[in-house]
Amino acid sequence: MLILKIAFRNICRNTRKTILLGTLIALGMAFLFFANAVFESADQGVRTSFVNSLTGDVVLASESDTPFSLFGNEIPVIDDYEVIPSIPGYADISESFPSLGYAQSYTPVVSGAAGVEIGDYRGSSAVFGIVPESYFDVCRDIEIVSGNPADISEGGVFLCQSIKNAAEKKLGRALEAGEEVMLSLYSDGSFKIRKGKYAGCHRYINQTAPFDAIILADPTIVRGLIDYTAGNLVAAGSGKSEELAVTDDFDLDTLFAESEDTEKAQDEGFSLDRIESILADTTERDALAQVSSSAWSFVLFKAKDGQERQLKKELSVLARDRHWNVEIKSWRKGAGLSAQMVFALKAAFNVGILFIIIGAVLVIVNALVISVLERSYEIGTMRGIGAGKPFISALFIAESMMLTLTAATIGIIIGAVAAALFSGGIALHNDLLITMFGGDVLRPVVTFKNILLHFAGAALVGALSWIYPVSLAVKIQPVTIMGRG
Repeated sequence: MLILKIAFRNICRNTRKTILLGTLIALGMAFLFFANAVFESADQGVRTSFVNSLTGDVVLASESDTPFSLFGNEIPVIDDYEVIPSIPGYADISESFPSLGYAQSYTPVVSGAAGVEIGDYRGSSAVFGIVPESYFDVCRDIEIVSGNPADISEGGVFLCQSIKNAAEKKLGRALEAGEEVMLSLYSDGSFKIRKGKYAGCHRYINQTAPFDAIILADPTIVRGLIDYTAGNLVAAGSGKSEELAVTDDFDLDTLFAESEDTEKAQDEGFSLDRIESILADTTERDALAQVSSSAWSFVLFKAKDGQERQLKKELSVLARDRHWNVEIKSWRKGAGLSAQMVFALKAAFNVGILFIIIGAVLVIVNALVISVLERSYEIGTMRGIGAGKPFISALFIAESMMLTLTAATIGIIIGAVAAALFSGGIALHNDLLITMFGGDVLRPVVTFKNILLHFAGAALVGALSWIYPVSLAVKIQPVTIMGRG
């Protein structure tokens, strides 16, 4: 208690220095607290936006060395579009979904990208083949502006409102139900075109740039577009072709050891008629070209309230035990780079915070060092009347921690008040900022966790600040001060 009284007296005695240093710490802490309240809002905004509109809480996808999100390859190849691999054995895997204890709902999705053509309008879009009955149960923040979602399953195409408005502006008229929509994609050296019927328009409650270019369509259309055909899926799932194993003791002469000469009648040779008859049989080719109705790119899961982690763990255990060749992704990985921009920005901001903390430590250290030099006689006197090194150390630690924590508390209060003043929302008008922060209105969020983290950060700054000044203080010897006197 004596140490705290002396520390408080010393702080109050050096009023000018205390106010200057305390103000710097308080303002810095207020800025950091308010900025993190804004980023907390951004975290929640981006999460809510993507989870309720695009990804669900958990995403199941085919296992792949290449990172894929719902929008495609996260490391895109410039000259070609890489098709998202389909989930192997989906028909068998999906039988386990109804028994999941932490899943509220789920829906399969076929994902691709396409050029869009409606009359004279040309554009590009992400295209999702969906099952309307379950898709809108998982992605609830999608508002139907016009049309009947059930028509999607009958070859229908739902355009995002921004695409619809752009098309109508180009055409100079309103789009009509049943109007032809052409979707095209160049991939793997081939160009594919599929037709759909305009069935309606949708919009996303949380408007962000990635959502402004999404088309919802009949899964059969999207499967044909990205070549989810039986032949292509068999080839993709067959793995590497078997190769002849050649070893050191392999004898080439034994390769044809069991072969025998055969004679064929002359009338069994090939003729033009026979070749035409062989080529006329397209049964196998047609079968391989059929679109696979069980091919899906992703499955989106909506977890029961607050049980996202349990659902992800449950799916991971199920996939491991039943040897599914799938990957269980978080909503963030499912959304891809479009959702990770805000977290990259926050990481950059945290690096800036680190430099600010280093600067704050240096400022406080400098002030305490000056205080030590100015109080050499006082410290020497205390040492002379019996104060030991632990007492001197405890005194300066108490002073630095008292000053830092008090100023930090004031700064946190100022930051919380500023966040409350802007609780009504900060309007955003830039498309990039809207995308990064998950909406066009930013509301700072004050949480108890943030308060504790900032208070702990202030304590860390105070703890680092006294190390060097204390080492100087305890080196002052009474005899030195007596000699000067």
